[in-house]
Amino acid sequence: MEYIANKVDFQYKNTAVALGKFEGLHRGHQLLFQELKRFGNTGMKSVVFTFDISPKQFISGETSHVIYTKEERNFLLDKIGMDVVISYPFQELRSLSPEEFVKNILVDRLDAKAIVVGEDFCFGYQRAGNVQLLKKLSEIYGYELKVIKRLQYKEDYISSSRIRKALLDGDLTLANQMLGYPYTFVGTVCHGRRIGHTIGIPTANIIPDENKYLPTHGVYVAQVQVEDEEKQYYGICNIGVKPTIEQGLCPSVETYMFDFQKDIYGKGIVVSLLQFVRPERKFKSVEELATQIYQDAAFGKKYVQK
Repeated sequence: MEYIANKVDFQYKNTAVALGKFEGLHRGHQLLFQELKRFGNTGMKSVVFTFDISPKQFISGETSHVIYTKEERNFLLDKIGMDVVISYPFQELRSLSPEEFVKNILVDRLDAKAIVVGEDFCFGYQRAGNVQLLKKLSEIYGYELKVIKRLQYKEDYISSSRIRKALLDGDLTLANQMLGYPYTFVGTVCHGRRIGHTIGIPTANIIPDENKYLPTHGVYVAQVQVEDEEKQYYGICNIGVKPTIEQGLCPSVETYMFDFQKDIYGKGIVVSLLQFVRPERKFKSVEELATQIYQDAAFGKKYVQK
């Protein structure tokens, strides 16, 4: 998969383009990607066109926490078979009128033969462009427009904000149902304090991006994929600040993988959360913590054997 970031100078031919922010890559977004793949089967190149930062972040200047970082988003889009991801500079995009965006970018630079959007998609200067305008311009430029209706789940629309709330509330089941797959971390295994090794519970540690939206701190049953390996592993994952070890630590994602002894420092891993087990809490001693981790592991093993 090709990734174009923060550039305005690119050129492709015969493309099908999905437009959107695509922060959560949830089930609603996946309907757009399915349409891209359908167009791809006719010979078109599938292009996911998104922005380098969110409109809200650009206007406020505040850091925006996202369900998936750019690296995680690209990993997942590559996995589902997209050809190109373009992260366009939002500052450049907001200065274009909707008509200029369609003509200068979608038609001239991407040679779009098909465009796929959600029904509430807006674009261009002051968000003046919408589905109705895209339909009108399709008669001029000859592209096919596919509009995807918003998807509902449990009497409300699926959205990234709703997924974030579910994660914060500890409702991983609801979050995963709206995503359509387990909530995921992608990162490189780094060295920790090796306290897990001293108590017989070695962990694979990754430090989440500071812009990553973290679920409620606690222990989860997890599935793990290791770089260059096809086998899927299972384990328990702690997301939090390790209050038993020391106060004031930065959040980390630490996974104890069942029946796993390999040295994977420096390798990439994908950690997918399957089931919430318990909230993070401070124990009186490392020994008491170890006892609880063994209990968590026993629960996790029973869960994955179901």
